[in-house]
Amino acid sequence: MNWAAYILKHRYTIFALVIAVIIFGIFARNSLKIELFPETAPPLVNVVTAYPGVAAEDVARNVSKPLEEEMATLEGVKKISSTSQDGLSIVQVEFQYGKDVDVAAVDVQNAINRIKRSLPGEIQEPQVMKFSSSDKPVVTYSVSSTRVPMTAVRTLLENDIKNEIQMVDGVAAVDIFGGYKRQINVFLDRSRLEALQIPLEKVITALGTQNIAAPGGHIIQKEKEYLIRIVNEFEGAADIGRTVIENRNGNLIYLKDIARVEDGQAENRSEFRFEGKPALSLQVIKKKDANTVAVVDGVKEKVAELQQKYPFLDFVIASEDASFTRSVVDNMSSSIGTALLFTTLIIWFFIVSLKESLIVALSMPLSFLMTFALMKVTGLDLNLITLSSLILAIGMVVDNAIVVVENITRHRVELGKDALAAAIDGTGEIFLGVLAGTTTTLIVMVPLLFIPGFVGRVFGPMALTLILALGSSFIVAVTMIPLFTVLLQGLRFTWLEKFLGFLAWPFVRLMDATRDIYLAILRRALGFRWLTLGVAIALLIIGIRILALIGMEVLPKLDAGSFFITLETSPGTSLAGTSAIVRQVEEFLAAEPSVVTYHSSIGYEVGTHYLGDSGAQGVTRAYITVTLTSRKERTEDIWTIEERLRAKIARLPGVQTFVVKESGGTAISTTRAPIDVRITGKDPEVLNHLAEEIATALQQVPGAVNIYRSWTLNTPEIDLKIDAKRAAELGLTPQMVSRQVFASIEGTRASTLKMPNQKDTDIQVRYAQENRDSLEELLNLRLTTPAGVQVPLRDVASINLTRGANVVTRENLNQTVDVLGFTYGRPFSHVIGDIERVLKNIKVPDGYEVAITGEQADLQASGADLRFALLLAVVAVYLLLVAQFRSFLHPLTIMISIPFIVIGVALALLYSGKPVSLPVMFGFILLAGTVVNNAILLVDYILRAREQGADRETAVIQSVKTRFRPIMMTALSDVVGMLPLALEWALGSERFSPLATTVIGGILAATLLTMVVVPVIYSLFDDLGDLFVRKKQHPVPAVTQA
Repeated sequence: MNWAAYILKHRYTIFALVIAVIIFGIFARNSLKIELFPETAPPLVNVVTAYPGVAAEDVARNVSKPLEEEMATLEGVKKISSTSQDGLSIVQVEFQYGKDVDVAAVDVQNAINRIKRSLPGEIQEPQVMKFSSSDKPVVTYSVSSTRVPMTAVRTLLENDIKNEIQMVDGVAAVDIFGGYKRQINVFLDRSRLEALQIPLEKVITALGTQNIAAPGGHIIQKEKEYLIRIVNEFEGAADIGRTVIENRNGNLIYLKDIARVEDGQAENRSEFRFEGKPALSLQVIKKKDANTVAVVDGVKEKVAELQQKYPFLDFVIASEDASFTRSVVDNMSSSIGTALLFTTLIIWFFIVSLKESLIVALSMPLSFLMTFALMKVTGLDLNLITLSSLILAIGMVVDNAIVVVENITRHRVELGKDALAAAIDGTGEIFLGVLAGTTTTLIVMVPLLFIPGFVGRVFGPMALTLILALGSSFIVAVTMIPLFTVLLQGLRFTWLEKFLGFLAWPFVRLMDATRDIYLAILRRALGFRWLTLGVAIALLIIGIRILALIGMEVLPKLDAGSFFITLETSPGTSLAGTSAIVRQVEEFLAAEPSVVTYHSSIGYEVGTHYLGDSGAQGVTRAYITVTLTSRKERTEDIWTIEERLRAKIARLPGVQTFVVKESGGTAISTTRAPIDVRITGKDPEVLNHLAEEIATALQQVPGAVNIYRSWTLNTPEIDLKIDAKRAAELGLTPQMVSRQVFASIEGTRASTLKMPNQKDTDIQVRYAQENRDSLEELLNLRLTTPAGVQVPLRDVASINLTRGANVVTRENLNQTVDVLGFTYGRPFSHVIGDIERVLKNIKVPDGYEVAITGEQADLQASGADLRFALLLAVVAVYLLLVAQFRSFLHPLTIMISIPFIVIGVALALLYSGKPVSLPVMFGFILLAGTVVNNAILLVDYILRAREQGADRETAVIQSVKTRFRPIMMTALSDVVGMLPLALEWALGSERFSPLATTVIGGILAATLLTMVVVPVIYSLFDDLGDLFVRKKQHPVPAVTQA
């Protein structure tokens, strides 16, 4: 009993299978996690350490460098980089793919604990932050009020609202940004302190020692035990003002006598504006494995409740990811439906039978429902990559059904069998052939499942989705299709079929005429075999040349309807100055008709989980998020709008560097910019000079835009040079001087104000603004010696005005500076080629290194992985064919069809204006497993015909004549199935449209050339085989030596 007979005998089992597929498929489709992209970032952990008031170079030397050296001892570390700026250190530890990021974070925390004692005592606690592609906020709210102060709004957000939102399922963290942080400010009157001879440290100590809640033990009285608590906690600003600083002969000196105590806010180092209006931002970050759409929907429901609870607050969505993600999924799903319809029409045009067409059409949704169920089991998500795979699979999943239905129909119509016998014999006859054809396509995908790194993260899910879809189509074709043909045997559409047959008649005639033309061409080609082969090779060379000319890129650009503007103002610019420049940019955005919303984050707050591009932060830095109308509603693409804004921003005075980058503007989230020229060395002056020279040169390269440097030596600094001898005479050390200066100027957290059910409020002690706003006031600052004597700072130090680095960057323990930029109007590889030529003219001193990193490094690494996967795919297909044909020669004939896809791919990419990219390389891998199927059909038929006694030419001609229709049908069904993706009908399809374009071009070329070239190659190899046989039958006589 063959397979089909078993299936038909156990038809109720198949009924149960169909019902199960429908139920579980629908359930899986509705429960699959929805994301825009899968996680592609390597395991990355950030260590953020605040060191307030300290220059970038000192932060790098005393904080970043020790942390880097300790992180270098960890297992699995791939790269360590750091960004040190005034008051802040960010150390990024990138681990090898495969390292669990949670384990990595623990390793990093342990490393910090080992060296914490050797770090400066003034630093704040280092914060360990895990990074992933999904760590950016999925929704950002603008929160403001016209009825309560913004400090009260922030206090409410931090103490109540944040906690409620964090309870929403899938929320990992909630960040609040924008200043207005409540703080008790103690502004000391320096003249009063000096008059009363009270040192600053005494004030700080008094506040810390008199604000306590401590245990006092316990007492037992009779049969009861009482705990004793000593409670003397501050209750408010007035209470703090009554703190006793000193008792002089019975005269108490209170804090209010020497300072102004205010319940106010900390000095703003950040601002947030929504559409130009001041507000606070509430950023929601989801958990790594949470569903973006579900999280955003849950947050929206919670915020709606909070709006009712707090009517004096205004909650407005500033930006969110769910709408675009949902639109992409809906659009891509609609494209799948369109592709199914197109494919069904193509099938009907060829079959011209509504019953057979209906059976084939039924196989497609069943195959996809089974695929959804398997995606759920294997942990795949619904995202841009997997949905693109499903569109690619549409034309392919129908191939197996077509072959089975056609063969069953042949047995019923041509051989006169009844429906049951035709189903059994027809399926059984081609079962192994269908299995082999499916396997050749699947086997080329397998290597991609084992490739590590970025390529594996992007194309692994795509390959697995295709494997599941094609595997499902095979199961449906050999189980459900035979059953459907038996069940629907009595179905008749006589009148309708005649009418539709009349409509299809021109198409049928066209196919017949095309077949006749092909046969005529084939006869001529067999007469001029070497000429035919030469023409084919010439086409291959032309294709290779075209691919070289159209250029390369990592991933195609994506118009996601949002972009970011990152601004860096001139060194030394205050928060107010940066804010004023950002307001001008906001005016540009307000004038853009395609802009829907925009919001600006200026400055930085320690503790924010999302670090933007993880570069420098500070009051000279601003980050603007812009949301546009949908791509389908605009007359301009996002890159035209970005280029117009670049031209406007470039003319603004006070802007040192800026970046305008669309969402997903780089292929790998840890890559800062497509163009990245990294300079490594020791001397900051030399690095700065080289960076300036290279940046100037790159600005002249056509297609290179937005060129900027990662840091410059332009930050104004006041260097205090300590007179060590004079300080020692007074009993002071440089460290003691440093601490007193820092406490006086920057301030010190002396204690905290504790309130029930609220976060502690810092009590900050510092001199009043008027006592620290000039160089003269700085020099007059009073230092307290160990003997209690107060001396002015000018007695032990001198001032020198200099300029230093605003940022210090390091990578793998070496100091670096990067020249970064973007491309516009030219292929990425062409721009990089020009940059390489420009860099050859730059004289690099000994001990310094200049290298192109960025997306060029990504392209080289990822391209190498995909080329290796292609090689494995070709070898795997060849070995499979060797096993199938039991020959080493015939598989070579079949494999000859693979190189000739190049001309089709090249012309398709050239016509569509798309450069070569990683999706194109993936397309070549996919084609290696699909185009051989047509050659298999031809060679298999030729071999069978010759076994039955046909001569070579007759067998060759007959193979093309017989296989022309199924070859054209599968090719056209594949092509029309991929058209929605190739033509970018759906939002987000730009990223993988080159893949569909590649496959379409390759299939068309293979279809057109295979039916001519493969028979010619077969005949040449056959002659070679005959020659070899003749030589064996008539060996050359041995030469007899005299």
